Amino acid sequence: MIIDWHAHIYTPEEAADDLRTFDGKSGPSWGERGCPMVLDNFLAAHHAAGIDISVVTNAAHYLRGKAGHEELPAIQKWNDYAAEVQETHRGVLYCFATILPCGGPTFVRETERAIRQLGLKGIFIHSSHKGHYPDDDEARPFWELVQDLDVPVMIHPPHIGFGEERMKEYRLASSIGRPFDLCLALGRLIVRGILEDFPGLKLVASHGGGGICETISRMDYAYELQDEAFFLGPYAPMKIRHTPSYYLKKLYLDTVTYNRPAVNMMLDWIGVDHILYGSDAPPLTSLKPRALALIRELDIADEAKAKILAGNARRLLKLEPTGETKRPVARAGEMRPESRP
Repeated sequence: MIIDWHAHIYTPEEAADDLRTFDGKSGPSWGERGCPMVLDNFLAAHHAAGIDISVVTNAAHYLRGKAGHEELPAIQKWNDYAAEVQETHRGVLYCFATILPCGGPTFVRETERAIRQLGLKGIFIHSSHKGHYPDDDEARPFWELVQDLDVPVMIHPPHIGFGEERMKEYRLASSIGRPFDLCLALGRLIVRGILEDFPGLKLVASHGGGGICETISRMDYAYELQDEAFFLGPYAPMKIRHTPSYYLKKLYLDTVTYNRPAVNMMLDWIGVDHILYGSDAPPLTSLKPRALALIRELDIADEAKAKILAGNARRLLKLEPTGETKRPVARAGEMRPESRP
C-alpha cells in the first residue's frame, strides 16, 4: 500500500484563471496554463502513480493576499469543499482542514467544527502568516484544542516568509525561502515550549522539516553551553527541560526532500516510525514517480519502507482496514442532523 501524505488542491474559486499564483494577487496568472492544484489533476496523478490513498491539503498561499476579514470565510469555504471531496472519494482521499493558529477564537471554533462536525482527518497550518508564527501566545488555545482532538497537524511553509526582499528571482522563494521559514517555525515551536507543554501533539513537518535535521545540533549546543555561549545572547525564558533534539524526535517528517542524503539524515535523527512518504504533487505532478523512487531506492529493509510508504500514515490517520462509518457533511454555521437539539 502507498499513502501520499503531501499533495495539494485549491477550491475551484481560488484556482480561477484570473487569479495570480503567488498570493492570489501577484505572480503569473493561473490562466496562462491553468492551475495544477485542481481535483481532476490531483486524481489523474494519484492513479497514474499507483497511489492507494492520498492526504489532501490546501497550500492556501492565497491567504496572504486576503484582508483580515476575508480569511475566515476563505478557510470555511475550503473546509466545506474538503469535506465534500472526502465524502465523494471515501476511502481514497482524506482531507485536512486549513487553519490560522494565531487567528483568535473564531479560528479555534472553526478548527473544532472542521474535525468534530465535518469529519476532516487532520489540520494544515502555515509555518508563518503575515509575521505571526505558530509558537506565538495567541496560538496556545489552538494547540490546546488540537491536543484534545487528537488529530495530526501538518505544518507547511506559506508562499514566502522572512527575507522575501532577496528571494524574488530564480524561484528562490520556493527553493530556499520556504524551507527557511519552516525550519525557523519548528525551531521556535521547540524552544518556546509548545512540544513541552502539549506532549500529545502529532505534528508533521513538510519538506523533511526544511533543514531542521541539519541545524538541530547547533540548537543543542545553544541550549547546553549556557554560560560559555554568553556572547550569543540570552537563552530566556527557559521553556524546555531537555535538549532541542529530544523534541525533534517527537515530530514526524515527510520525505519531500528530493534527495537520499536528506532522508538518511531524517532516519538517523527521528527513526523510521516518524517518517511519511510525500510527493508535493500536485502542483508539480512529474515529481510523484521521482518521490516514490526515492523511497524504493533507500538502503533499508522492506519492512521499513512499508512503514514510510503507508504504515506510519495509517497510524496517524487512524485508518481501519475495513474503512470508516459514513458521516453527514455540515457546512459553515450548520450542525450535523444528529447534533441538532
